[in-house]
Amino acid sequence: MFSRALKDDGSILVFGIGLAVIALMITTLAINVASLWVTRNVLDGIADGAALSAAQAIDIDGIYQEGLGGSLKLDETLARIRVVEYVRVAEAAKQVEEFSVKSVIVSGKSVEVTLQGIPKLPFGYLLPIAAPIVVSSAKAINKVK
Repeated sequence: MFSRALKDDGSILVFGIGLAVIALMITTLAINVASLWVTRNVLDGIADGAALSAAQAIDIDGIYQEGLGGSLKLDETLARIRVVEYVRVAEAAKQVEEFSVKSVIVSGKSVEVTLQGIPKLPFGYLLPIAAPIVVSSAKAINKVK
């Protein structure tokens, strides 16, 4: 009986090291997923603000030509300028790596803004593939009649 106990010497240590490695892997994955989530929320907020700013870019020349009888149309050039200005003021490039405005679609009285960026992953070097790209879009409608 005593000789059998000597054969198990160190097996708990190996088991403990295995559990520690698994816990470290789960923690690393959780931190990377949290970074993806935070990046997505940042992009959502910037896209919402940029879309709302662009939705206020009313075509003033159209008002003078057609009057206020119909619904207000948006000025596409001014809407794009407002998106770029909002992104600059929000300092999006400082918050998200490789930030870019993917598209600004103006149609009548609505604007859709799509942004993309790469999250800052603390343990990104452990990923065997390239860094993920996070894309966010928001749509705003000018309902003034």
